Amino acid sequence: MKRVPVRLSEFAKQVFPCLNAVEKNKEIQIFPHARVDGDCIGSASALAVGLRKMGYAARIMLDAPIPPRLHFMEIPEDLYLLVTPENESEAVSSQGLAFAVDCSEAHRMGGCEALYAQAKTKVVIDHHISDNYDRELQYINPKAASASELVFVFLRELELLTGKTLLDASQANWLMIGIQSDSGKFSFENTNARTFRAAADLMELGANVSDNAYHLFDESSKGKALLQGRALSDFKLFMDGRIAVTKITQKMLDETQAPDGAADGIANLLRDIDTVLAAFAVRECEDGVLRVNCRSKEGFDAAAFAQTMGGGGHHRASGFTAKNTDIDSFVEKIVAAASAFLEKK
Repeated sequence: MKRVPVRLSEFAKQVFPCLNAVEKNKEIQIFPHARVDGDCIGSASALAVGLRKMGYAARIMLDAPIPPRLHFMEIPEDLYLLVTPENESEAVSSQGLAFAVDCSEAHRMGGCEALYAQAKTKVVIDHHISDNYDRELQYINPKAASASELVFVFLRELELLTGKTLLDASQANWLMIGIQSDSGKFSFENTNARTFRAAADLMELGANVSDNAYHLFDESSKGKALLQGRALSDFKLFMDGRIAVTKITQKMLDETQAPDGAADGIANLLRDIDTVLAAFAVRECEDGVLRVNCRSKEGFDAAAFAQTMGGGGHHRASGFTAKNTDIDSFVEKIVAAASAFLEKK
């Protein structure tokens, strides 16, 4: 089994020949995970611009538009392609090299899964726990606070290899957004000294921490406030208060007219209850899928639990989904599984 390079400098040297091998009429395609967040779209955007500064054609492949809650990032429309059945064959024909950022599995890319799977050469930069450490070109570091932190260092290494300046103020801010988003304002357990060093460098390049924090964590709306109120008033505790669960139904979303992303953060609020070790926010989606956000404290490994449910993530923040079941039945399954998981500890 091929292990992850110890340093990103080594990894950059491994990737560099693959970049040089991209044909002139081909593009480098960058794949974040579906349902984009600040980290995946921030790291992907910074990487795409950096590769363009090296002279390559590079675009981000998305299966859905960037959600309104992230419009403050002001990512140029020419930087990404919304992949559809109508343009997918064209994207396949122009594909030269594929980067996966903030994810390492094709199934996490939603409607872009098949396009990524067809790439002959794939490069992975991720910080999520993975069982697959045997690919030739991947850097997966679960100890990193964000993929943006890794992409920043990767671009710095490419600057050393090329002698070119590959980072500007816009890229720095996108990467800072990614770090702030996945480190929870530099408060999660995954935040470390390297995170702060990267953040300091990005601030010197022009990143705006305060504006980012407002848009990511503080900005709200009437619909979001109403939804959070409903979800928090109806939560339930189990296992002597160690497990907290709330349901967010499609009816609640419709009645509150909550915007996209309004349910984000609800699991964090439940996790902050003093007795709670694991909190779950279970949400109905229009496509019939149930999406679960899990947030935890020491004593409950959210990533390990999510893997038992077919999902993944980090030790203190993870997620998973379910199909072909109703929300009440799935909540019962989550509570039973989480209770058994706790009893093993």
